Amino acid sequence: MRDVIVLLIIFSTIPFIFRSPFIGVLTWCWVSYMVPHKLAWGFARDFPVALIIAAAFLVSFFITKEKRSIPLSSVVVGLILFNLWIVVVTLVTPGSPYEAMQFEKVFKIQLFTFLSLALINSEKRINQFVAVIALSISFYGIKGGIFTITSGGGERVWGPPGGFFEGNNELALTLLMALPLMFYLIQITQNKWLKRALYAGIALTAVAAIGTHSRGAMLAACSVLFILWLRSRRKVIALVIALVAVTTVVSFMPQHWHDRMASTFQSKEEDYDTSAQGRINAWRFAYNYAQDNLFGGGFDSFTPANFFIYAPDPYMFQDAHSIYFQVLGNFGFFGLFLFLLLGVLSWLKAGSTVKLAKKHPEIKWAGELSKMLQCSLVAYAVGGAFLGLAYFDLPYHLMILIAAINTVASKQLADKAADSPTKIINETGVQKLRRGQRSSGAPG
Repeated sequence: MRDVIVLLIIFSTIPFIFRSPFIGVLTWCWVSYMVPHKLAWGFARDFPVALIIAAAFLVSFFITKEKRSIPLSSVVVGLILFNLWIVVVTLVTPGSPYEAMQFEKVFKIQLFTFLSLALINSEKRINQFVAVIALSISFYGIKGGIFTITSGGGERVWGPPGGFFEGNNELALTLLMALPLMFYLIQITQNKWLKRALYAGIALTAVAAIGTHSRGAMLAACSVLFILWLRSRRKVIALVIALVAVTTVVSFMPQHWHDRMASTFQSKEEDYDTSAQGRINAWRFAYNYAQDNLFGGGFDSFTPANFFIYAPDPYMFQDAHSIYFQVLGNFGFFGLFLFLLLGVLSWLKAGSTVKLAKKHPEIKWAGELSKMLQCSLVAYAVGGAFLGLAYFDLPYHLMILIAAINTVASKQLADKAADSPTKIINETGVQKLRRGQRSSGAPG
């Protein structure tokens, strides 16, 4: 019965998707991040939900006459170049079933990213897009936070099965990337009860991130807290609240959690465990492989055969466990350059929106959201150094949001500037008419 109810709820969105493809964008994000069908226990778990929603969205996108356009900003150009390089490398490298499968998955993600950008063309839609992503992810933050508290922090929190952030480390990074978006939702929310619910959700999501027992997430969390503190208006109060909150949560966690976190900062001799050795070995493999292969090896470069040739320890085979070395091994130094360039361009574009909003209070929302997106990018840049999430949907959705925000905010200012002369002319005309009526003795 639960499976039937879940599928009915999901597929009830299809008629609305046919009316507006943007509903398809929101539904796609909801299904991708919350994966609600995985919460069922029977046939719904393996039902092709994403495929059906995607098909409905594509049909709606091409048959409806809704206005759409892709802004050709620096971020979009960077994203296009990175994707073109992925296609080139895939074409020139020897194919394999795994590479074909990975290329298909990444192609779908990037295709829907661009199609989504074409429809995110207003402040309202930007806020809706942010809300769906943030609330879908925070579902697992709230759920995980409650679990951490009830279990005394002794058990690890895991993500939804079958998704990009199923693992505890991946979930922690995803939660930290969503936290700044939730802070933005508080700023645009008027209802006091909804604000309180969002604050509670943020608190539980932060607890869940700690409850994942992820060492990489701890570093990412420190970077996010620092950036949020820099962005806050009342730095002293924010610092006190942050210290009290962190101290309370950390003191609540059991001793084995403290031992695991402390091992992050121990020396090489003290904590040179198999996991650390394996990651360093994989990173050195990616560097050696990229030096010898201009195009990298494609999505299937991390293989035992390649490790035997390029890895310092050919028998210690594992994935990259780093977005940077993952891209380096897959697409070479030029691919890594484009990947880093995309991140830099996104940061700069968000920064330009922040500066623009400081001069024009009427687009304050754009500046505040851009600040929060920068925080999310910092979390991804730091936490991603230890995780293989180079092709995860979320960072690319954040990047197109940055591009869309800048475009929409600039359009709002342009529209206001276009209306202002007309308003001045109209007001001046009325004043002249009244002066003429007074001078002629006509009734005003």
